[in-house]
Amino acid sequence: MNLVREQDLQQILSKIPYEKCEGKTFLISGANGFLARYMADTLMYLKKKGYVQKCTVIALCRNRRKAERVFEEWLTDEDFHLMIQPVEKKIDYAGNIDYLIHAASSSQTNIAQLYPVDIMEANIIGSYNMLELAREKKVESFLFFSSGAAYGDVDEYELREDKTYNMDYLNMKNSYAVGKRTGEALCRAYWQQYLVPAKGVRIGHTYGPGIDLEDGHVYSDFAKSIIEYKDLIIKGDGTACRPFCYVSDAVCAFFLILLKGQNGEIYNMVNPKMNVSIKELADLLVERVFPDRGLRVVVKKPATGKSVQKLHVSTTKLGNLDWDPKIDLDEGFRRLVRSEELEQKLGS
Repeated sequence: MNLVREQDLQQILSKIPYEKCEGKTFLISGANGFLARYMADTLMYLKKKGYVQKCTVIALCRNRRKAERVFEEWLTDEDFHLMIQPVEKKIDYAGNIDYLIHAASSSQTNIAQLYPVDIMEANIIGSYNMLELAREKKVESFLFFSSGAAYGDVDEYELREDKTYNMDYLNMKNSYAVGKRTGEALCRAYWQQYLVPAKGVRIGHTYGPGIDLEDGHVYSDFAKSIIEYKDLIIKGDGTACRPFCYVSDAVCAFFLILLKGQNGEIYNMVNPKMNVSIKELADLLVERVFPDRGLRVVVKKPATGKSVQKLHVSTTKLGNLDWDPKIDLDEGFRRLVRSEELEQKLGS
């Protein structure tokens, strides 16, 4: 674990009620993923540093080779266990489980139309299997990783958790969104019918060390270009606005929802303080954060002349759990690039 990631974990632990993790067992699906890995690392680091005496993590992953690489630091710890299987298959585990986090889902924006069944399976069949396991084990809390995509075709400029919009479910570019919306509904259904203490979090644009630099998200493209000393390419006109959240702030939110959130509810998770256009982000990175790299911003399409209003995503419900994101774009991207470059040096 490099210094940047360790500092992130220290920040997370300073903001969550980690004492609730003492002696507990956590099963995390999709643990190889960027955000789920941070949750697993946080829990193992919690034990490593003596904040708790015992905390067990079961990391459910598809790919053993990747999992052994990702979690190399914890493989010899008696309280860390790999479970290698797809979440779409029935999950059998003989021991006790206190907390379940269902984070198994591909978020690659460039494959939804090519592999819509694969995209939907983890969020629909996988959610069912995880919720059945939660019901069997009588867990203390269940957290489903959803997405702002579940809102559908937004026609307003303020998004609150109690309202969604039209979505063409027969257009396979929406397969990811359809899966997330169905997963949310299953969580509410299991709470209402079986009292499974399920919650969901709609995750907005989140970046930080460990992101997949090839996943097609704009922050991944920008980070990759900065690391490779290449100009930042904006494929549109750059006027679209997004609220960008750094990973340590996001993981704080996940733990707060898991440990303190209201059952049956969905929570928005974005950083409303860092709501900027794609062009503004690119200019900030080139001119203020990495001016020594000699990069330029290249816009592929001219501006339309129409102003794009910033979408306001309400985080009031999450704020009521004492969540207050602190990392701004300057610091967040410096930490991301520094961490990735440190990892490259270690691997060379």
